[in-house]
Amino acid sequence: MGNSQRISAGTAILVDRMTAPLVKEDGIIIEGRTQYLALHLPDSTELSIINTYAPRTSRDRATLWKKIGGANFTADHVIIGGDFNHMEEEEARGKAGERRMHRREAASWHHLTLQYALLDAWTLDSFRKMSKKEYTFDNGRKGKGSAVSRIDKFLVS
Repeated sequence: MGNSQRISAGTAILVDRMTAPLVKEDGIIIEGRTQYLALHLPDSTELSIINTYAPRTSRDRATLWKKIGGANFTADHVIIGGDFNHMEEEEARGKAGERRMHRREAASWHHLTLQYALLDAWTLDSFRKMSKKEYTFDNGRKGKGSAVSRIDKFLVS
């Protein structure tokens, strides 16, 4: 779903040939930023998978969270994953910068997470961590110039 001819632009959801027949619906929520798949699983469960590459500014992210919430997925389960480009309030305490949530974004974010009863997979006991890494982003610097955060996430209902 790239919005340019560059391979690094946009987002993608890849499925194998065994999963492809289960795709009931697919679409774009915001071109180059967010797309979804709706799967009808063999046990009649429906699963919506939303992939997003959120904007860097809190104002634009607020709009994104509202648009995802406005899509009104009716699936039994929802997974939202990708680069969220923000830190939740508890992660951002004492840190400055555009990745912090401002009031408008926080309101639309909390509405979205409540609407689909989303939990951060990173914090679930049942989630098996594939790495001991605590952060998904770091600028590679040491000491006072170091910046680390967890901006890549998977939320599950």
